[in-house]
Amino acid sequence: MKNRSQRIHSGSQVKAAAAVIAPAQPAIFCLSTEVLEKIFSFLDQRSCYHAARTCKRFKEPALNRLWHELTTLAAPLSLLDELTNTGSGWTFRNGLARVDWSKYWSYANRVRQVRLADKSQGRKAHINPQALFHALVATTGQIGHGAILPKAKRLQFDFQRPTGPAMMLSLISPAVRCITVTIPQASEETSQAASIVFSTLTSMSSALKLEQFDITVSDARRTLDSSIIAFIASQLELQCLRIHPINTLSSLKEAISPLTSLRALDVTCRSSPYNSLIEDTIRSIASCIELELLQIQGPSSNTQHPFSLIQPLLPCRRLVNLDISWFGPITLNASDVGEMGKAWTKLESLQFSLIGNAMPVALLLTFAASFPSLRSLVVPLDVSTVDTITPLTTEVPTHELKQLFPGSPIKETHVQPFAEFLSTIFRPGLRIFSGSGPGEPNGSKESSRHCDQVNNLLGLIWRAEDRARRKLKNELGVAVGV
Repeated sequence: MKNRSQRIHSGSQVKAAAAVIAPAQPAIFCLSTEVLEKIFSFLDQRSCYHAARTCKRFKEPALNRLWHELTTLAAPLSLLDELTNTGSGWTFRNGLARVDWSKYWSYANRVRQVRLADKSQGRKAHINPQALFHALVATTGQIGHGAILPKAKRLQFDFQRPTGPAMMLSLISPAVRCITVTIPQASEETSQAASIVFSTLTSMSSALKLEQFDITVSDARRTLDSSIIAFIASQLELQCLRIHPINTLSSLKEAISPLTSLRALDVTCRSSPYNSLIEDTIRSIASCIELELLQIQGPSSNTQHPFSLIQPLLPCRRLVNLDISWFGPITLNASDVGEMGKAWTKLESLQFSLIGNAMPVALLLTFAASFPSLRSLVVPLDVSTVDTITPLTTEVPTHELKQLFPGSPIKETHVQPFAEFLSTIFRPGLRIFSGSGPGEPNGSKESSRHCDQVNNLLGLIWRAEDRARRKLKNELGVAVGV
C-alpha cells in the first residue's frame, strides 16, 4: 500500500510539473512590441497587411506600421461611412448616420504621419470639403476637439487647389509637432485660403507645440504674408524653421525674434541684404543661442563688411553648420579667425561669400589651428600669395578638412606650390573644388581642370610621404632587431 501511494504521489507531481512548463514558442514571439514594429518598418504595406493576419502576436505591431503613415484620407474616412466618388470628390454615402467609433479610433489612433498631395488631376480624386467638415464635427463631438487623426505628429501638405489649405484644419491637434507645407504655383484663391488657415492656427497657438515648421512657396510671383509670419512667431517652442522664400528682412526679424529655442534656421530671401536692416536681423538671429544650423540664401550683396558684422553670432556656440554667404563679403584676419574658432568649437561646415576681396592663402593655417572639427570650408582665397609663404620650420598639426572651395581661379603656375602647401596642413582625403559651395555647379572648365591637377598632385604627395614613412619604419625595425 505504501509503495502504491508513493507511485500515485510521484505521478501527480509529474503532471503538475508538465502543467507549469509552457509550450515552446518561436523566439520572435518573445520580442517586445516596439522591437516588432521596428522589424515591420522594413516591410512594405502589403507585407504588413499579411503579417497582421498571421497571428495575434503580430497583429498589433503590424497594424501600427501599416497605419503609421497615410498618403490619403480616404482610408480613415471610409471607416466612418461608405465613401462615394462624386464630381466634387469623395463624400459620405449615408451622411455619417451609423458610425462604429470604436473601430474608427482603433485604426485612426495608430496614424503618426500624414503626407497629402492635394492634386486636381490624377486617378485619386480629392476629398470633398463638406465631407471633411462633417467628419471634423463628428470627431469633435467624440473627443472634445477637432482632429480627424488626433495622434498624428508629422503633417506634410502639397496644395494645388484653393480648398487645399483648409484640409490642414481638420488634421491639426495638440499632438502635432512637425508641419511641412508646399504651395506650388499658388493662385490668388489658394493664397487667400492659406492666409485664413494660418490666421486661425495663430488664434489656437496656445494648444500647439510645434517643433518643426517648413513652408515653401514655389510660385516666384508670391511670397509669405503677415498671417504666416504671425503664426511662426506664435510657436515659441519651435526648434527647426525653414522658409522658402521670405520677401524682406523685416519679415524674417518679426518671425524669429521670439523663437529663442531655435536649433536650425534655413531661409531663402528674395532681396539683397541692406545695411539698415541686416545688423538688426543678425542680432535677432543671435538671440537664438541654441542654433546648430544657420543657412540664409538669396541674392548676395557686393558690399564689403567688417568682421564686426557677424560678431553678434559668436554666442551661438553650438553651431555645426554655418552659411553666411548671403551677408556679403566679410573682411577677416588671423585674429578674427581665431576668435571665431574659440566660439564655434563644434563647427563642421563654414561658408563665406566668394564675392569681394580674396584673403591671403596663409589664412588657412589659422583656420586649421582654430577649427579642429571643420570638414567643409568655403572662403575666398588669393592663391597667388602662396609663393610668399615662408617655408614651415615647425611641424603643423594635420587637419581632416574634406572640402575646400577657394573661390578664385587657380593658375597653372600655382598648382604645385598650392598642393605642397595644402599637404603640410591637411590629411589625405581633402579635395579642392572650383564651385561656389557644396551643391553648387562647378566653375569654368579651366578652373575645374586646375583643381583636378591640385587634387592629383596632393594624392601623389601623400602617397610618397606614406611610402617614406613605411620605409623609415622598416629600417628602424631592422636596426632595433640587429
